[in-house]
This record gives sequence, C-alpha cells and structure tokens, in this order.
Amino acid sequence: MTIIEPLGEHALLLFLLQFVLLLVVARALGQVAARLGLPSVVGELLAGFLLGPTLFGNLAPGLQAYVFPQEEAQVHLLEVVSWLGVIMLLILTGLETDVALIARKGKKAAAISLGGIVVPFASGVALGFMIPEDFLSAPDQRLVFALFIGTAMSISAIPVIAKVLMEMKIIRRDIGQITLAAGMIDDTIGWILLSVVAGLAASGQIDPATAGKSIISVLAILLIAYSLGRRAVSLLMRTLHNHVGGDTVMITALMSLALAFAVVTQALKLEAVLGAFIAGILVGQVKRFDERLRHIFEQVTLGIFAPVFFAASGLRVDLGALAQPRVLTVGLVVLTIAIAGKFIGAYIGARATRLGHWEALSLGAGMNARGAMEIIVATIGLSRGILNPEMYSIILMVAIVTSLMAPPLLRWTLSHVVPTEEEQQRLESEERRRESFVSNLKRVLLPVRDGAPSEIAAKLVGLLVKEEEVEVTNLQLQANDGGGGEGARIKELVKSEVDDVRTVRREATDHASEVIVVEAQKGYDLLVLAATERSSNGDGPLFGRLVDDVVQDSPCSVLVVSTHAEDEAAPYLERLSGGHIMVPISGSDYDRHAAEVAFALAAGRDTVVDLVHVVSGPQHAGRMDDGVAIQHAVDIGEDILAGIAELGRAVGATITTDVLVADQPEHAIVERAERRGDLVVLASGRKPVTQRAFFGHRIDYVVAHATCPVVVVSLR
Repeated sequence: MTIIEPLGEHALLLFLLQFVLLLVVARALGQVAARLGLPSVVGELLAGFLLGPTLFGNLAPGLQAYVFPQEEAQVHLLEVVSWLGVIMLLILTGLETDVALIARKGKKAAAISLGGIVVPFASGVALGFMIPEDFLSAPDQRLVFALFIGTAMSISAIPVIAKVLMEMKIIRRDIGQITLAAGMIDDTIGWILLSVVAGLAASGQIDPATAGKSIISVLAILLIAYSLGRRAVSLLMRTLHNHVGGDTVMITALMSLALAFAVVTQALKLEAVLGAFIAGILVGQVKRFDERLRHIFEQVTLGIFAPVFFAASGLRVDLGALAQPRVLTVGLVVLTIAIAGKFIGAYIGARATRLGHWEALSLGAGMNARGAMEIIVATIGLSRGILNPEMYSIILMVAIVTSLMAPPLLRWTLSHVVPTEEEQQRLESEERRRESFVSNLKRVLLPVRDGAPSEIAAKLVGLLVKEEEVEVTNLQLQANDGGGGEGARIKELVKSEVDDVRTVRREATDHASEVIVVEAQKGYDLLVLAATERSSNGDGPLFGRLVDDVVQDSPCSVLVVSTHAEDEAAPYLERLSGGHIMVPISGSDYDRHAAEVAFALAAGRDTVVDLVHVVSGPQHAGRMDDGVAIQHAVDIGEDILAGIAELGRAVGATITTDVLVADQPEHAIVERAERRGDLVVLASGRKPVTQRAFFGHRIDYVVAHATCPVVVVSLR
C-alpha cells in the first residue's frame, strides 16, 4: 500500500495566507463598493485584480510569485475553496428560486433564453471565422475555434447575477426570477454546447452521440429531481427535523444533498453547479428549512466563501498581455461583440414576450455577466488546445469586464422597472407570510384527552393549518392496558383538513404535564391544549393544574382551547361555520397573532371575524376635555383596527370592525361575546407568576367569564 505524504507545511502556510488575503481584501473592497452604492460583488471581483499579476504582480513580482505561485498543486488548493463558494452560492440561489413563479413565467424565460443564446452564439461563431490566424492555437481547426468562441459568448454567470439580485433585494421580484430562469436555461444549453465543442476538439469531428447524451442527461436529471427527488428530499428533511433536530443538522443535510447532486451532474459532465442549484430548489420547497436557517446559510456563504470565489476569479487575469495594440484591438472587438450579442438577444426575446423596454434592458444587463463560468470555459479551452495564451487572456478579460459592468447597469435599469399590481400583491403576500405566526408553523403537537373539548381543539387545529405544509402530531397518554379509540377519532378530525398527521403514544404517569413538555421539546412550534376548567378568581389555576403547568413550562408557543366541560363538539363546530369569531384588539404587539389565528380559522368559510377595540370611558365625570380625549382614542382605535382588518381581507377572511367605549373594557368584551361570539381569540406573552398561568388581568377575566369557547395564544 502506497502511503501518500500529507500536505507540506509550506504549502499549507501559503494556502492559509492566500485565503486570508483574498477574504480580507475582497470583503474590504466589497464594503467600499457598497458605500459607493454598488453591489459588493464589484469590489470582490476587483480584489482579484489587485492581488493578481495585473497590479500586485507588477508592483512586487517576486512577492506576488511567492504568495501566489503558479504551481499546479498550490493552485488547485485554492480552486477547491473557490468551487465550494460557487456551489454554496448556487444552493442559495436555488433556495430563493420560486418554481411556481418560473412555471408561470416559463414561456417568457424560454424566449429570453433563446434570444440570449442564438444571437451571441451566431455572432461569436462569425467572429471566430474572422479573428486573425495567429490568435488560433491550431489554425487547421478553425471550425472548432469558432464554435468555442460562440459558446463562450453564450455563457452567463448565474452566481454573479444571483448575488447582485440578492444584494439589491429584487431576487423575489418577477424580473429577478425571470432573469434567473433564463440564465439557468442559457447555462444549461451552454454546458451542452461546451461538451460538444470539447468532444469535437478531442476527436476532430462533431460527435452527435455526445450532444444527444448531454441533452438526455439534463432532461432526465430535471425529471427525476422534480418528481421522486422532491418527495425524497422533503421526507429526509422532515425526518431529520423530527428525530434529530437542530440548526446544524438541517444545514448539514442541505450541504450534503447539494454535494451529492453536484456529484451526479458532474459525473454526467453537466457541471456540478447545476446539481447544487437543483438541490437548493428542492430544499427551498421544504417548509422545515425556514427563513432563519436560510439566513444562517446565507451569512456563511456571502460572508466567507463567495467573496473568496469572486476574488480568486480575478487572480488568473493579467491585463498586461492586453497592452500589445494588436491583442488589445482584437480584445475590444471580442468584448463589444460579447456585450452587444447578449444585450440584443435578450432584448429581442424579452420584447417578443411583451416585456417593457426597461425590463428588456435589465435582462440584457443581467445576462451579460459571464463571471467564473466564462473563466472555467476559457480554462477548458486552453487545456484542450483550442485557445492560445493571448486569446485566453481576452476571454478572461471579457468575463471580468462583463461581470463588473453588470451590477451598475442592473441597478440603473431596474430603477426604472415599476412592479405591476399583480407583482406588488405577490410581494406583499410573501412579506405577510414571512412575518406570519401561522404561516411559519411547521410542527404542531396536540395532546389527546377524552371528551368533546379535545375534539373541538382538534378541529380548530385542522382549520388553523389547512392551507399550510404542517405536520400535526397527536400525543396519546395511555395507561399500560393500551387504548387509543379517542386518538383515532381525533386523528380523523384533524386529517379531514390536514394531510400530514401522525400519532405518538406515551405512557401516562402521575406527572402528565412533564410528559407533554418533554415531547414538546422535540422541535415543535406550537402546542395545542384543550381545557375545560376555568378559574373564577385569581387564586386557583386559570385552566386547571395540568394545563397551567404545561403553559408555564412549554418550550414553544401554546394555544389553549378553553371550553366548558358540558360543551358538545358537533353542535359547536356546526355553529362556528357561518358564525362569528371575536378578536379583542388592544393595540399590543400580540394582537396580530390572535387575528392571524382567527383569519386562518375563518378563511374560505362563511365565518365572520369581528375585530373589536374597547376604549376606557372617563374616569372622572364632568371634565371638559373628556369628550375630546375619548374621541381621539376612538380615532386611534379605528386606525388600529383598519390595519389588522387589511391583513384579514388580504387572506380572504370576512371582517367587521367596531370601537366600543366602556368603563370596564373586559366586561364589554364578555357581554359582546355573549351576544354574537361563537369563539373569542386572544393572544399574549407569558407573564411571570408563580403557581399558575397568567396572561394579564383582561385576558384572565375573559377566560373566566365568557360563556363561549375561548382560544388563548401564548407566544414564546
């Protein structure tokens, strides 16, 4: 067995030095670019120029050669880190990609991509036949050279485009998603063209079998990924979240999946970045991988690996080779054809799909960036003997210049693109969902207890998450003799509204609250409890000892459905459909969450959500300014209700609003609930009180005295 020597100390020293230099300079110039109103990727790309042969190599050639030696093993060390940056950036791009939106805009993306490929490819091939012979590595293979130039002109740099769109916070806009979709189609076709040209360079003749294999491989990967792969990835992420949990596990799973997909696409000669992008899309559709996890992954990617990747791209460029007038002239012609070809092709495709002038210009600007993809293409061309050193430098110059000009051009053109009403509504809806308590639920725990109250709670849970990708777990506490009939009934009630329902059984003990709390610690977002006891004074438990103990100790938010022991499930649930849900709005930060619960219960049904704000009456009769103060308070209350009501109408709920004036607001709430309330929904944080659950005196009073069921959302 051959023993491979470990990496030498000097090689490791150089690698660490290179890494820290690229990272620090790239991040520093990125911050400078941001302060100048440019995307940070501009500064990160310039870092490569400063540290490469263009500047550092001219100012201190000996030192630059020492820090960045052109030794194969040393260069490959840095390339590995750069590739990780590319892969992570494509994962992040996939996470932000809206497949449903792209499907709706697919025809537009395809038309734009077609224009963005055909025109640059045709102009590049024509240019390849006109470039002087001394720029060809093999003058007898002019066709191969021309096809290669056409391919190089067709490539777009999705990592650069994606980073610019993310920094400008427009990646979720229609124009951002269409640009990504068109860019991915462009690159996929470009990779196929590259494999054909590379095969032609190796064999000296066009190989239809290679082209056909590439096309079939792409289609097969996409078909499998979005059918079996989508379900498998969803199952894997949910299983890990349920049984292992933790941010580290979820991010590890994301990276592992992306690398596995990258292995497959690289093995099929379709480039690793395609697999990483597909993996990002699939994981992005799994609700368990939420905004918080995406933010963590984004910070690591954009803070460390992506800057090093962009900076390393510039290390390969020596603009000194372009100082010769003949090389510079050819370089400027190639650059002009490259820019014009992409702009004209994308613009024609965009206008053909009836996009506006500025949208078409934005697409041309975005898809013009070539970035590291062009550098990879140039490297392949050099290694296959298609390009000579001068032409290699020209292609690299095109890659860097187009990547540097794309961000400011995009910023300028996109400033003129006004969102349509439909797009604005979609963006507002996405923003509401990001901030929504209900929309961010992923796992709900429902302990099952005998009786109608549990049935009512189960049905309300089903209605609450019916439009969401949420897993509901029925927790059955059973004695040693088994049982489970009640659990089956509860499961059916939830399953009538929710697809993903499972049951877990735990042995009942004298400390049932501890069993529930321990189960809730396994990654649940919401714990739903049915309560039949209500304290009529402040001395005893608010809901009964079991529920109070769980509310106080729960690691997650709790939703308590408080009913009377004699309430029957079926008549109540029948009344709720077509009835009223009352939500008292005080103006606190928790009101929105209570309203969201009510809206989710009422959406798509005949149920009316009654938003009520109660203004306290005058404390001292006869004061001259009492009327003015009360009217001012009523006006404020109407504004508060209007803002909450707008959220409800946006999700399809029927809303009524009313501002009441009462000496004792909590009494007014209870009286109104008795007249027209089938359910009252309240929300609060947990307040520090020993021996019992406590949400504030107003909520406690309503819970204790309301004759209808009351839902209390206790937020963690």
